Amino acid sequence: MIVILEPDADVAHVAAALQGLGLWTRPMAGGSPAMLEVEAHSASVAEAVVLAVPGVAQVRSRVSPHPRVDVMSRTFTLPIAGGASLVLGRDTVLVAGPCAVESAESIAQAAALVAQAGGRLLRGGAFKPRTSPYSYAGSGIQALKWLAEAARQHGLGVVTEAMSELHVDAVAEVADVIQVGSRNMQNFALLAAVGRKAKPVLLKRGRGASVEEWLMAGEHLLAHGAAWVLFCERGVAGLVGETRNTLDLAAVALLRHAYELPVAVDPSHGTGRRDLVVPMAKAGAAAGASVVLVEVHPEPARAKSDGPQALLPPQLKELGEHFGLPPVVPANTALPPYTSRYPEFYKKSVAERRRAVIANLGLSHDAQAYLRHGRLDFAIADKMSENVISTFALPLALGLNFRINGRDYLVPMVVEEPSVVAAASNAARMVRAAGGFRGDATASIMTAQVQFDHVADPPAAAEMMRQRRDVVVAAANAAIPRMVARGGGCMDMDARVLDGPGGLVVLHLYVDVGDAMGANVVDTVAEHVAPLVQSWVGGKVGLRILSNLPLRRLVHVECDVAADMLGGADLADGIARASNFAEVDPFRAATHNKGILNGIDAVAVALGQDWRAVEAGAHAYAGLGSDYRPLATWTRTATGLRGVMELPLAIGTVGGSTQAHPGVRTAMEIVKVESARELSVVMAAVGLASNLAALRALAGEGIQHGHMRLHARKSDVFTAQAEHKEIR
Repeated sequence: MIVILEPDADVAHVAAALQGLGLWTRPMAGGSPAMLEVEAHSASVAEAVVLAVPGVAQVRSRVSPHPRVDVMSRTFTLPIAGGASLVLGRDTVLVAGPCAVESAESIAQAAALVAQAGGRLLRGGAFKPRTSPYSYAGSGIQALKWLAEAARQHGLGVVTEAMSELHVDAVAEVADVIQVGSRNMQNFALLAAVGRKAKPVLLKRGRGASVEEWLMAGEHLLAHGAAWVLFCERGVAGLVGETRNTLDLAAVALLRHAYELPVAVDPSHGTGRRDLVVPMAKAGAAAGASVVLVEVHPEPARAKSDGPQALLPPQLKELGEHFGLPPVVPANTALPPYTSRYPEFYKKSVAERRRAVIANLGLSHDAQAYLRHGRLDFAIADKMSENVISTFALPLALGLNFRINGRDYLVPMVVEEPSVVAAASNAARMVRAAGGFRGDATASIMTAQVQFDHVADPPAAAEMMRQRRDVVVAAANAAIPRMVARGGGCMDMDARVLDGPGGLVVLHLYVDVGDAMGANVVDTVAEHVAPLVQSWVGGKVGLRILSNLPLRRLVHVECDVAADMLGGADLADGIARASNFAEVDPFRAATHNKGILNGIDAVAVALGQDWRAVEAGAHAYAGLGSDYRPLATWTRTATGLRGVMELPLAIGTVGGSTQAHPGVRTAMEIVKVESARELSVVMAAVGLASNLAALRALAGEGIQHGHMRLHARKSDVFTAQAEHKEIR
């Protein structure tokens, strides 16, 4: 947009007024009357609003000089070595390597350092522009071969510079991303040659180039066919002699937040000092750079070029840890066996635990990103609930040592009480020594209820429903054709007379919901069938909804544990007596069952389950019959104890939060179950482990000893926060 001013207008006053509208302007040289050019990243303002500003005479539109840059995608999926891929422009990506590829041995050493630090792309120059003709200018074509082999061996992509049109073909064969260096930003013949290779390009800003000139260089690349351009800020000429260049973080923020373009930052060239590279890399990422480009050398003191700005290996590791990057494992490298055994896991830092789990499980990019940040986007939160004003975080922890039906499970748990996770993991370790947990689950059959009031002849009505079972089941399945197509659907029905004089009859529909939790499915069935059955039996239709006591969706788990693992025969006897106490006293049974649900609920929350429904079903099941009873019991055996538990569990691996919440998706990747039935066994095993741990503590040192020791950690947090506030 061009704003033409009145002949007597005060340019400064008009510019200030336009800035108040969110329009950033710059004066256009020469001519009368004066004109202001509105920068492309300014706010969107209607022409009528601009014309209303005192001193403005006309408004004219102007075609952008870099239209391809303006519409370029902000992300780029980059295939790299071994079939892996990387999404540039999304999360922080570390690119590292030496200034120059000096030998096959040194670049291989550097590649190992980069992969271990979590870098995804290996940089290194085969051709180097040097101010002095006597300085080392690279090893040429041979260096490209060394670079490609080192990257391939370590599962990395390659970024390397094309210095001349003569070398573009050779560079393009090796590079996943072709670099155009600062000195060549306006070498238009080179830009055209690089663009014709139709690859992504990392375009470094010239040392004296304006942002507009930088963008125009990107336009040259895109106009000649480049697949994508990543704009790299590497420092401009400044007044400070102590640093090599002035790293222009304002330009990083401008391109990222105003122009919404993908930006990289190169603090190695931007500062020329290794002691400043790490803090400026962090600052560059904070300003908006999605890619951080640094130099590293196994022995910087012996580097043939740019040694003073090359990071030492520990500094590169620090940078990777700051960004939470896991070590890179080549795509063709077999992952270690899936295990739930991580000895002394609690002694490691959060970052060390996270890296260990990612390396063991081969988690997806999205899962890794969630583990690093643990954030729920407000847009997702707003769709998941009502009247949302923020999000609320709880710790995502791991239950360790679980072995169930001969297979290890690393179990995500979300709970604010550290003793729950610690106790379950410790009990699982004890059970593991005797072979682990054993369990199975019935089909995922939920119960839908349809209430009929004021029925004239309740017994006859109930019998009519039973006689017409096939018609009812068919009508139910007609309401859920997609579930039937997946192998589920209504399997059976029953009718119950609850109040003969009051004419209350209830129809039960038993629906196999597969891997879903099933609430919406069975509610749909109940509402669809109700009018049909009412036409037969009369009365008034009441509630049409699921029951949270799904007696046909049960899970059974059991285990053995040696007395020696528990702490001796006396302790095993004490646990058996505590279990018997719960069997004969409902007051004790309620707390006994709460200990079971401590574990089950923590897993249910982590995996996006309806933990309220889980608790309702468990307590209702415990209360069936004349007395409330324990869900799990422990009996003495010749070698120790045997625990047995059965309860209903309505849980799912599809639908609900399992797809909507990134944390739940991450937790599902961690636990690695293939069905809802398998997950129900895992959850029940965690509940049985939690029960064992609680009874062992109660029968031994008392529940408070370990509980309060772990609880004190939370008190330490409060104390530290209070001290911090006092200091401020």
